[in-house]
Amino acid sequence: MTDLSTSACAGNTTLPVTEPSDLDVAIRVAQQLLGSDSVPALREALRLLLRALDAEPVTEDEKARRFVDRHFPEVAAFLANERGEGQ
Repeated sequence: MTDLSTSACAGNTTLPVTEPSDLDVAIRVAQQLLGSDSVPALREALRLLLRALDAEPVTEDEKARRFVDRHFPEVAAFLANERGEGQ
């Protein structure tokens, strides 16, 4: 019979922490700025939403950079370091 007592899992009392997705963050920011009269803040919220949905208008170079960032983080880190961005 399986032991279902709390002592069986007493050593693991922490829940795994997950990072919110880009879309979750963008939605939260947009919701907070919805009542704002600040045009720059509203533009930024819209930009975040479009980026999270991968619908932001970008150049071909930017699309390529984001693809590498997303799928090859080690290569992206190396390239950023070579450009002096990683310092």
